[in-house]
Amino acid sequence: MDDYSLITSLVTGFGLALPFGYVAEKFFRAPALVGYILAGLAASVLPGLPPVNPKMIEQLAEIGVMLLMFGVGLNFSVHDLVRVKGVAIPGAPTLMVIAASLAACVAMGFWHWDFGAAVLFGFSIAGASTVVVTKALELRKLTNEMNGQATLGWLVMEDLVSVILLVCLPPFAAAVHGDQTVSLLGVLLDIVKTLAWAAVFVSLMMVVGRKLLPLMLREVARTGSRELFTLSVLGAAIVIAYGAGAIFDVSFALGAFLAGMVMQESRFAHRAAQESLPLQDAFSVLFFVSVGLMLDWHVFLEKPLEIFLVVLIIMVGKMTFSTTIVVLLRWPLDTALTIGSSIGQIGEFSYILAGQGIALKLVDASIMSVIVAASIMTIALNPLLFLAAPHIRQFLVTHFKWARKAAMRQPPFSQLPADTPREMLDGQVIVIGASEVARELFQTMKKEGRRTIVICNPSDPLEELRADGFGVIVGDPTDPMVLVQAHVTRAGALVMPAADVVEAERVLAVVRQLNKDLPVVVLLKTLDEAGDFDPADKNVFLLCEPLIASISLAAVTVEQLVKHEEDEAESESRMMSVRDILDAEYRRSVESVRSGGLRAPAENAEAEDMQSAAAKVAGEAMAAARSRQRKKRSPGEAARAFGERFANWLKKGSSKKSKEKPLEKAD
Repeated sequence: MDDYSLITSLVTGFGLALPFGYVAEKFFRAPALVGYILAGLAASVLPGLPPVNPKMIEQLAEIGVMLLMFGVGLNFSVHDLVRVKGVAIPGAPTLMVIAASLAACVAMGFWHWDFGAAVLFGFSIAGASTVVVTKALELRKLTNEMNGQATLGWLVMEDLVSVILLVCLPPFAAAVHGDQTVSLLGVLLDIVKTLAWAAVFVSLMMVVGRKLLPLMLREVARTGSRELFTLSVLGAAIVIAYGAGAIFDVSFALGAFLAGMVMQESRFAHRAAQESLPLQDAFSVLFFVSVGLMLDWHVFLEKPLEIFLVVLIIMVGKMTFSTTIVVLLRWPLDTALTIGSSIGQIGEFSYILAGQGIALKLVDASIMSVIVAASIMTIALNPLLFLAAPHIRQFLVTHFKWARKAAMRQPPFSQLPADTPREMLDGQVIVIGASEVARELFQTMKKEGRRTIVICNPSDPLEELRADGFGVIVGDPTDPMVLVQAHVTRAGALVMPAADVVEAERVLAVVRQLNKDLPVVVLLKTLDEAGDFDPADKNVFLLCEPLIASISLAAVTVEQLVKHEEDEAESESRMMSVRDILDAEYRRSVESVRSGGLRAPAENAEAEDMQSAAAKVAGEAMAAARSRQRKKRSPGEAARAFGERFANWLKKGSSKKSKEKPLEKAD
């Protein structure tokens, strides 16, 4: 079976990862990745399993790291990186130096290691696992929040520092071994050379890649082949990542991250992320399995004190120092705790640096067992740091004045400016998200001079929205405090133009706790999703993309038919025929919503009124189209006019109901 080592490795790796991950998630309430690590340990000790090739698993795991960082880059723009430079650039290198110094002192003071081994050990545990941090942020939905963006920027800087460390390691080892030919100038020249190559790579990606990669995606997408599109995404991630390491001496993870970041400029970025997601998940599982394969469980019995001290430095020491550094850099306390909780573990870089140290004879092979054991312990216990973060925050705010000041700080765009006019906060429209669907809405609000507040992600065009006169808040719309920042209690309407149905329900639940009568407009993907909302809430207006598209299509089709009529009588006849078709189509759409359980048959009087009104508005649209034949109006203008009439009818209907409510109570 040696010829099938790839197959047998995948069979054992995936075969054990599924049950172990399920048990960890279901019964122990631990992240599934803990189960994946235990699956790797089981694969190395259980007899009778298909043989596993650890080297092959490690290479597949490296592909997982590439794809994962590529996916992160697809959701992380250059502007996001610039926004967090104030905390990432000075903070990450400073923490790595402090953590390495602390670990080196412990190694020399308690274990009596020599200087070279202690320094290598210190830097081996100074970095955090990119995979673990990314998964932790995704699990807690922090990736698109400012705190998550700051953490990702911190990781990027750690990767750059890691590249420099790998360059410095050979001359450092030679100096430790007494090689007189090593000079400080030579080391500095090597560092400058590495940074120059890294700068060349980043420049190429920002200038050339920013043009070519989106262009490639667009051309491949035009072929209509899903296989080619998936292949282009996968190829871009892996080829660029490998080229970054082979040509420019940059880590695979950093190369894949930059590839995703420049591809984010393409309008096909969302599709690229969706296509690569299954591969990211599958290969990242193998990364954690490979960690378990490296563990020698005897080390827990032979060196328990060493492992305990290393875990203490990584989890408590790094979290403490990173939190302090971020606060000193005048960032909010919540951002400091998020970064501290995220980097309280070690991963792939630790193994690489320790392996290089063993090859250069700075340390013996036993250090790898300690590092792997500490890595597994910190990865498994890392969720506890996130659970403890709110309690640590409460303790600090209660007992320390500096913590209270730090807690009062807010990340950029997390709240409205202090000089926001008071009239902006009364009767305003709150829009959740700044997607492509909302673009026309923003243009209309700007043209009409409507007060608008947008709650969006850090990756959205924040400066552009604020320049257009909109209020901008970065945050989670399901957080009551974010909605309070938008003054939802005094708002005129709330719009969710591109929300997932689950997220829309959660937002609506929070909105109703703060404002029970606020009109809420939700755009849904399918008619079936309408059944998930409470029909008793008369201030929720549900729009369905297929139905809107169908009505718009019908309106444009009618206009084109009318333009080609040869005489008035025939035109009138055809117009009535198309009107009947549109009326029947709309009735059938409403009936499908009814059958989906949105409302009971006895409560459908309003639906009947909507049908008749829709037919009336459609007739008006067709008559208007005929009268505009001489004016040469475009189909888009006719469709937009039709939509405006339909929206006006909805508004009149809602105002009519609000006037009738007191009469119903009186009866």
